[in-house]
Amino acid sequence: MEFSKRNVSKTYLIINEDNLDILAYFSLAFTSIQSSNFEISKTLVSSMDGFNKHATEIKVHLIGQIGKNFAIENNPINLGLILQETFTIIKQIRAMAGGRFAILECNNNPSLIALYKKYGFKILPTQEDDDHLITMCIKIPD
Repeated sequence: MEFSKRNVSKTYLIINEDNLDILAYFSLAFTSIQSSNFEISKTLVSSMDGFNKHATEIKVHLIGQIGKNFAIENNPINLGLILQETFTIIKQIRAMAGGRFAILECNNNPSLIALYKKYGFKILPTQEDDDHLITMCIKIPD
Protein backbone atom coordinates (compact mmCIF):
# COMPACT_ATOMS: atom_id res chain seq x y z
CA MET A 1 0.00 0.00 0.00
CA GLU A 2 3.00 2.30 0.51
CA PHE A 3 3.63 2.33 -3.26
CA SER A 4 0.00 3.26 -3.81
CA LYS A 5 0.25 6.21 -1.40
CA ARG A 6 3.27 7.47 -3.33
CA ASN A 7 1.53 6.99 -6.70
CA VAL A 8 4.13 4.44 -7.80
CA SER A 9 1.48 1.77 -8.22
CA LYS A 10 -2.18 1.23 -7.45
CA THR A 11 -3.65 -1.68 -5.52
CA TYR A 12 -7.09 -2.99 -6.43
CA LEU A 13 -9.35 -5.13 -4.26
CA ILE A 14 -11.77 -7.77 -5.43
CA ILE A 15 -14.61 -7.69 -2.92
CA ASN A 16 -17.58 -9.97 -2.30
CA GLU A 17 -20.48 -7.58 -2.81
CA ASP A 18 -22.76 -9.54 -0.46
CA ASN A 19 -20.63 -9.41 2.69
CA LEU A 20 -17.79 -7.02 1.69
CA ASP A 21 -15.08 -9.66 2.27
CA ILE A 22 -11.83 -8.98 0.44
CA LEU A 23 -11.44 -12.01 -1.83
CA ALA A 24 -8.24 -11.00 -3.61
CA TYR A 25 -6.06 -8.08 -4.62
CA PHE A 26 -3.64 -7.05 -7.34
CA SER A 27 -1.40 -4.06 -7.94
CA LEU A 28 -0.54 -2.33 -11.19
CA ALA A 29 2.12 0.11 -12.32
CA PHE A 30 3.37 1.46 -15.63
CA THR A 31 7.07 0.82 -16.13
CA SER A 32 9.65 0.16 -18.80
CA ILE A 33 11.99 -2.72 -19.45
CA GLN A 34 15.35 -2.65 -21.20
CA SER A 35 15.25 -5.01 -24.17
CA SER A 36 19.00 -5.60 -23.76
CA ASN A 37 18.31 -7.35 -20.43
CA PHE A 38 16.40 -10.10 -22.22
CA GLU A 39 17.22 -12.62 -24.92
CA ILE A 40 14.27 -11.78 -27.18
CA SER A 41 13.87 -11.58 -30.92
CA LYS A 42 13.60 -8.32 -32.83
CA THR A 43 10.10 -9.46 -33.85
CA LEU A 44 9.04 -9.61 -30.20
CA VAL A 45 10.74 -6.28 -29.46
CA SER A 46 8.80 -4.74 -32.36
CA SER A 47 5.54 -6.31 -31.17
CA MET A 48 6.07 -5.11 -27.61
CA ASP A 49 7.13 -1.62 -28.68
CA GLY A 50 4.48 -1.34 -31.37
CA PHE A 51 6.86 0.13 -33.90
CA ASN A 52 10.61 -0.26 -33.54
CA LYS A 53 12.40 -3.61 -33.64
CA HIS A 54 15.51 -1.84 -32.32
CA ALA A 55 13.76 -0.29 -29.30
CA THR A 56 15.93 -0.39 -26.21
CA GLU A 57 13.27 0.73 -23.74
CA ILE A 58 9.78 -0.75 -23.88
CA LYS A 59 6.84 0.62 -21.88
CA VAL A 60 4.78 -2.11 -20.22
CA HIS A 61 2.11 -2.54 -17.58
CA LEU A 62 3.54 -4.22 -14.49
CA ILE A 63 1.37 -6.57 -12.47
CA GLY A 64 3.24 -6.05 -9.22
CA GLN A 65 1.34 -8.31 -6.86
CA ILE A 66 -1.45 -10.82 -7.06
CA GLY A 67 -2.97 -12.34 -3.95
CA LYS A 68 -5.92 -14.43 -2.87
CA ASN A 69 -7.39 -14.21 0.63
CA PHE A 70 -6.96 -17.77 1.87
CA ALA A 71 -8.46 -16.83 5.25
CA ILE A 72 -11.90 -16.98 3.64
CA GLU A 73 -13.25 -20.51 3.63
CA ASN A 74 -14.36 -21.65 0.16
CA ASN A 75 -13.10 -18.43 -1.45
CA PRO A 76 -14.35 -18.78 -5.05
CA ILE A 77 -11.59 -16.60 -6.54
CA ASN A 78 -8.93 -18.21 -8.70
CA LEU A 79 -6.05 -16.82 -10.75
CA GLY A 80 -8.19 -16.70 -13.89
CA LEU A 81 -10.76 -14.46 -12.22
CA ILE A 82 -8.08 -12.23 -10.72
CA LEU A 83 -6.40 -11.85 -14.12
CA GLN A 84 -9.77 -11.11 -15.73
CA GLU A 85 -10.23 -8.19 -13.31
CA THR A 86 -6.60 -7.16 -13.79
CA PHE A 87 -6.97 -6.94 -17.56
CA THR A 88 -10.25 -5.04 -17.23
CA ILE A 89 -8.33 -2.30 -15.41
CA ILE A 90 -5.30 -2.52 -17.72
CA LYS A 91 -7.55 -2.07 -20.77
CA GLN A 92 -9.00 1.09 -19.21
CA ILE A 93 -5.48 2.39 -18.58
CA ARG A 94 -4.41 1.41 -22.09
CA ALA A 95 -7.29 3.43 -23.57
CA MET A 96 -5.91 6.53 -21.84
CA ALA A 97 -2.15 5.97 -21.77
CA GLY A 98 -1.30 3.19 -24.22
CA GLY A 99 0.71 0.05 -23.63
CA ARG A 100 0.69 -3.22 -25.51
CA PHE A 101 2.07 -5.78 -23.06
CA ALA A 102 1.91 -6.60 -19.37
CA ILE A 103 4.67 -8.22 -17.38
CA LEU A 104 4.99 -9.83 -14.00
CA GLU A 105 7.84 -11.28 -12.03
CA CYS A 106 7.45 -14.55 -10.20
CA ASN A 107 9.60 -17.02 -8.32
CA ASN A 108 11.43 -19.56 -10.45
CA ASN A 109 8.97 -22.27 -9.45
CA PRO A 110 7.92 -24.69 -12.22
CA SER A 111 4.33 -25.08 -10.98
CA LEU A 112 3.88 -21.30 -10.64
CA ILE A 113 5.36 -20.71 -14.09
CA ALA A 114 3.09 -23.41 -15.55
CA LEU A 115 0.08 -21.75 -13.93
CA TYR A 116 0.88 -18.37 -15.52
CA LYS A 117 1.59 -20.06 -18.86
CA LYS A 118 -1.89 -21.61 -18.67
CA TYR A 119 -3.25 -18.05 -18.85
CA GLY A 120 -1.06 -17.02 -21.79
CA PHE A 121 2.04 -15.59 -20.13
CA LYS A 122 5.42 -16.35 -21.70
CA ILE A 123 8.85 -16.29 -20.12
CA LEU A 124 11.16 -13.47 -21.16
CA PRO A 125 14.57 -15.16 -21.03
CA THR A 126 17.17 -12.96 -19.36
CA GLN A 127 20.79 -12.39 -20.27
CA GLU A 128 21.79 -13.39 -16.75
CA ASP A 129 21.05 -16.72 -15.13
CA ASP A 130 18.78 -15.62 -12.28
CA ASP A 131 17.42 -18.45 -10.18
CA HIS A 132 15.18 -16.21 -8.10
CA LEU A 133 12.78 -14.24 -10.28
CA ILE A 134 11.43 -14.93 -13.73
CA THR A 135 9.92 -12.17 -15.88
CA MET A 136 6.85 -13.23 -17.83
CA CYS A 137 4.88 -11.21 -20.38
CA ILE A 138 1.56 -11.28 -22.15
CA LYS A 139 0.08 -9.21 -24.95
CA ILE A 140 -2.85 -7.32 -23.53
CA PRO A 141 -5.97 -9.01 -24.90
CA ASP A 142 -8.44 -6.88 -26.85
